[in-house]
Amino acid sequence: MSDILPFTPLPNPMGTDGIEFVEFATTDPDSLGQLLRAMGFRCTARHRAKQVLLYRQGDINFIVNAEPDSFAQHYAQQRGHSICAIALRVKDARAATLRARELGAWEVDMGTGVMELHIPAFQGVGGSLLYLVDRYGEHSIYDVDFLPLAADSSVTDAGLSHISLLTQSVPFERIGDWQDFYQHLFDFSASGSNDSRLLVSPCGKIRLCLQPATLGNGISEGMTGVTLGSTDITASLHTLQAHGLHTTDSTTGQDITHQLDNAALLQFAIGKDKGN
Repeated sequence: MSDILPFTPLPNPMGTDGIEFVEFATTDPDSLGQLLRAMGFRCTARHRAKQVLLYRQGDINFIVNAEPDSFAQHYAQQRGHSICAIALRVKDARAATLRARELGAWEVDMGTGVMELHIPAFQGVGGSLLYLVDRYGEHSIYDVDFLPLAADSSVTDAGLSHISLLTQSVPFERIGDWQDFYQHLFDFSASGSNDSRLLVSPCGKIRLCLQPATLGNGISEGMTGVTLGSTDITASLHTLQAHGLHTTDSTTGQDITHQLDNAALLQFAIGKDKGN
């Protein structure tokens, strides 16, 4: 793979190509897993050496991290069930990493265990991590770090196809700072009112909502919501209702009402497929 020079004026300078995974920190993986299964996600693999599980549906990959004495565990102890990391697909992770460094992004050394891939990571909102991944599709990161599990026939697919939108909650005065971050680093385009901003990646596959919010409990900001795309939202909602989940109208679609304890900073929603 050839490097992309840091300041080459390309339409998509970081080579973004979508969202590879969202990682959840938790101290109670069984409860979170129960919610994900009710939403139609199957647990398809486990990490070779850690208490980490992979849940999948459509093109959506959710990682549930309950590894003791880890970054994710400390994150969950502070925030409860929460999003501790996201991974963006890029055409060339090495070139994207070089560009991010040149532009001043804060790289985080997460360490690499035996037989683990090294995935470049940078500091994201609320102390979360932002990974850059160029192994996806036919040959993915899960082929190396995870072991497949037997198919769970008890789970019914809900027709959820992809991650349509990520919601990032920050103090009002910080919205401009985070908009600058994504525009400066990834060349996202921005729209919206003074109260909230919609950011879209050059590839069109990553949509991010910056919303003003007061989170409380000493937590100022974080990634707090995932909106999932569905090609047939009516059928998806019927499946969720059959599994005991209810929804309410929201600005992004239909918020999923769940009974997950200690999850004030985690919201799921379903919206119409945007064609990603």
